Amino acid sequence: MQKINIENLTFSVIGYGRFGKLWVDILSEYGSVLVYENNTEVFPDEKKNIRFVNLKTALKQDVIFLCIPISAMESFIKENASHFSKDATIIDMASVKTMPIEWMDNNIPKIKHLGVHPLFGPDSYAPNQNNLMIITPSDQYPELASLWSEVFASWRFFTKIISSAEHDRSIAYSQGVTHFVGHVLKRMNLPTTNTPTKGYNMLRDVERFCDNDTSQLFRDMLLYNPQSVSMFKEFLQATHEVSANIRKENIQYSGPFTLGVMGDEGSFSQEAGQRWLKNNHIAKGEIFCLTTAERVYDALNFGFIQVGLLPIQNAVGGMVLETVQGLAQHNCKITGFFPFIVNQCLMGRKDISIEKPCSIHSHPQALRQCKSYLKEHFPDVLLVEEEDTALSAKMLSNGKLPNDAFIIASQTCKSLYGLKIIDNDIQDLEYNVTDFVTVIKE
Repeated sequence: MQKINIENLTFSVIGYGRFGKLWVDILSEYGSVLVYENNTEVFPDEKKNIRFVNLKTALKQDVIFLCIPISAMESFIKENASHFSKDATIIDMASVKTMPIEWMDNNIPKIKHLGVHPLFGPDSYAPNQNNLMIITPSDQYPELASLWSEVFASWRFFTKIISSAEHDRSIAYSQGVTHFVGHVLKRMNLPTTNTPTKGYNMLRDVERFCDNDTSQLFRDMLLYNPQSVSMFKEFLQATHEVSANIRKENIQYSGPFTLGVMGDEGSFSQEAGQRWLKNNHIAKGEIFCLTTAERVYDALNFGFIQVGLLPIQNAVGGMVLETVQGLAQHNCKITGFFPFIVNQCLMGRKDISIEKPCSIHSHPQALRQCKSYLKEHFPDVLLVEEEDTALSAKMLSNGKLPNDAFIIASQTCKSLYGLKIIDNDIQDLEYNVTDFVTVIKE
């Protein structure tokens, strides 16, 4: 295997933010470094081997390190694909790896490229200490991992080679959870205490660890890591389970327990109800799928159910009017909130093979949550509001909708009603959280 002769190489660094500045200083010990920064008010330090250049010059160098926010990386690679030197090696330095590797594979397949995640930053880097570099090779250039592992080792870095998918699964927890908790603690504005326990001091350390990271870095870390959805969902569920234990006196019922949900069998409300019962350790709970909010309120008033679980708002779809209006009209009160992640699926009949349906049916909330997707893929297709997502699936299965119609509902409806999935996760927000409320008769 041919080694990389780094003595005759010229490096360029795209992006001169907090990490970019650190990386430029480190690189300058081993060769000439050209720096490009699109913020003209930012200039590199006047040091030996460091020079500020325009983008055209920076893209023609031997090794190009991308130290730009991941939210800007895909467009940067696309826009500059034809401007990179054909003999260059492109190395992205983002904290998420799967997507940058895919962007480089798709847009610069004939230019050598590699993913690297330095597990250190301006506040944690120290020469001659345990500074670890995670290397995630592209399948197009697998040999680069070993070659650059040797280079980084010669620069006194420890290295570890793993796949981009493995990296993102791991970092979603090791970094994602830490930053999530840290940002929650920052929002709490924790006070200085006269009883500083060891655990409290550890929490303050986590809070301080996140002080120097921008909100964009935190957001990008979650939005651009495909593995973060599972972590985020587990975090929400665990948080709710712990808080539910504290409030257990509000939900302790002896004997059989009845919960009414707004939705038909297979609806997101039914899934949320199953999770709520499990979180609250209600073993004898029975769920009644009552389709509409009005029927849930009626069931409460007549004593047919003990608690109602109703969606009240969504980040994209906004307030659920049926729930809000019902609270104003009925003698009920809210006893708790329950966040639940909703993943919308586009489905059709198994026996129909079409690309464009005559119409798309679902609950108004689901249609609003998928507004951008529907506008992009089905701009001229009629959107029809129905009482419930799962009811739409049942109607399509039973022939009560046109055979060449599509519906939007939960993945559960696929097997429940014998449909096929046209597309998964079509909601506009990856973290499509719907807030549910538990309601009792006052």
